[in-house]
Amino acid sequence: MKKIEAFVRPERLDAVRRALAQTGHRSMTHYEVWYRGTEPEISRHQAEVAVPLYEFMPKVRVELVVEDAAVRQVADALSDSAYTGHNGDGKIFVLPVEEAIRIQTKETGDLVL
Repeated sequence: MKKIEAFVRPERLDAVRRALAQTGHRSMTHYEVWYRGTEPEISRHQAEVAVPLYEFMPKVRVELVVEDAAVRQVADALSDSAYTGHNGDGKIFVLPVEEAIRIQTKETGDLVL
């Protein structure tokens, strides 16, 4: 199992959720976060409120755990749906998951997914 964490533009969240649902991955968590990437980005928000370059920008962090075989499909769905072609589109991280346990039934491993 792998945990996938993606940082995407807030305005792309609905597209990301739809794309993940189309791949059969509806179980996810998202958080509103402030993120600082490696490149400067100019946004409508910055232009309106004169936010200086290299400041934190609003992002959405999407997390989900998938079977190893689904990682590429999910990463492709995330990157395709979050893409705008501009700086600040975000990043995807893939991390190993050692164990998963469903609290209600005590099931473990892939059965939890």
